[in-house]
Amino acid sequence: MDFKGLIDHYETLDKSELIEKLVYKNAKLLTQDNVIEKLQDENKRLTEVEDGHKKINGELTEQIKQLKGESSV
Repeated sequence: MDFKGLIDHYETLDKSELIEKLVYKNAKLLTQDNVIEKLQDENKRLTEVEDGHKKINGELTEQIKQLKGESSV
């Protein structure tokens, strides 16, 4: 991003225009932060579900092995 160009542009604005642009940019950043936070929460939830599935699969695999061992006796 061309920050020098952005600064040069901001310097050409009057005070009210600058405040308006900066408030808009800040609101946009806050919105993006909220989206990121929601995605992080969803990622955490999915990781927990995946961990639960791995645990259940491991337990089921052990039960299947036990049942196969019992049926061959």
